[in-house]
Amino acid sequence: MFLFSTILVTLMAFYLSSVPDPYTEAGIFGFLAWCVILPTFVVKLVLAKPGGGSSAVPSLLVLVVFAVCLLGMASDLPYKARFALSESSLEAYARDIAANGAKHDCEMVGLYYVCGIHVGGSEPITGGAQIIVTDPPIQQSRGFLWLPGGARPPDDSGCETFRHLSGPWWSCKAWDGW
Repeated sequence: MFLFSTILVTLMAFYLSSVPDPYTEAGIFGFLAWCVILPTFVVKLVLAKPGGGSSAVPSLLVLVVFAVCLLGMASDLPYKARFALSESSLEAYARDIAANGAKHDCEMVGLYYVCGIHVGGSEPITGGAQIIVTDPPIQQSRGFLWLPGGARPPDDSGCETFRHLSGPWWSCKAWDGW
C-alpha cells in the first residue's frame, strides 16, 4: 500500500506539471506529499528486520519512484510527453478555431481537455488561436498560443506571461483563471 501511494503521488505530480507552465499547486502538492512519504520511508527502512528482506525491498522501491519523480519533473518530461502525443490534434484544433471562430463546447484534444470561449478558453487571436487547458481540479489558467506566422503573442491573447515552446507554439499563463 505504501508503494502504491508513492506511485500515485508521482502520477498526480506528473499530471499537474504536464501543462506548458506547471501549476504552482503541483509544486505545493509534491512538496507536502513527499514530506510525508520520505520520513515514512526512513521509519519503514529502520524498522525492517535484517535478513527479512521482504519489507525492505518494497520500501527501497520508493527511492526509485522518488528518483523517477525528481528526474521527470526536472527534465519537464510530463509536459513534453503529453504535448508530443497531442501536438497534431492541437494543431488541427487551432487551425479550426483560427479559420471558423471560437468554439463553445468542451472536448478532448489529444490528451488535453479544452473548453470554448464561454469559460475563457479556445478562441481566435490575432495571427492564430488560443487554447486554454481545463485540467480538473485546477482552475484553468494555462494553455497554448498557436501562431504559425512566427510573430510574438498579441495583446488580445489574455496571457499574463508567455514563452516560446517550439515552432508556432507558445505557452500562455493567465493570472488566476479566466
